[in-house]
Amino acid sequence: MSARSDISFLVGSESRTAVLNALASEPQRPTDLARSCDCARETAQRTLAGFCNRGWVEKSDGTYRLTPGGKMVYDRYQELVASVDRADRLGEFLTNVGDTVIDVEADVLDQLTVTTATDGDPHAPLDRYLTILGDDTVDNFRGVTPIVSRIFNESAENVLGAETKMELVIGESVLERAKSAYTDSLELAYELEQFSLRVTKTELDFGLLLVDGHGAVASYDEDGNMAAIVDGSNEAVLEWIESLYESIRSQAVPLERRG
Repeated sequence: MSARSDISFLVGSESRTAVLNALASEPQRPTDLARSCDCARETAQRTLAGFCNRGWVEKSDGTYRLTPGGKMVYDRYQELVASVDRADRLGEFLTNVGDTVIDVEADVLDQLTVTTATDGDPHAPLDRYLTILGDDTVDNFRGVTPIVSRIFNESAENVLGAETKMELVIGESVLERAKSAYTDSLELAYELEQFSLRVTKTELDFGLLLVDGHGAVASYDEDGNMAAIVDGSNEAVLEWIESLYESIRSQAVPLERRG
């Protein structure tokens, strides 16, 4: 039997995955499995026979238990299920964010709060961004933006205080659009000592926010609309977002140093 046929056998019936899950908890008899898996005893027995033929299960005194190989199959199957669930939950974000999350650990992704635009609430990600930023003065603000936005400009100005340390990284194309469309905001960036604007030649395909112990990463659709945003405040999430920010920042230079 090939790995493909073994996988097809396992996932071809909900009762088979149920039996595998049940045996991962404790050894059981066919009658007990039929009861706990809500299937006929004959179904449980056929499943056990198939598992035994594949070396996943062994029988001892009428009781069936997983072999080391069976435990390996169970563990990898659980990982597959978790990966599929994760991809579904992060689907819209992953579709638009490029390679940003390729090397991110699964446990970090699982701790993210995900907000996605829907037909019923197309502005949900933007509303989440504004909620994270809040209305009160912040101590520290670090951001990356791939677009020019009046809403972003005004929301950032609202939380900027005399002691706030604020740094924003933008691309060259965003800078050029800001020069023509948001001259006042750009002039403010020049004047505020606590505000640093950095420019990168790298084409940015995501947005980022780090503000007072909370981090967020946003993906955008082809029209420049925020499609999804993921955020969190625990250590692992912040470590990922901070490293992502530094990787972009290291490629950028302060605006005043550009010729």
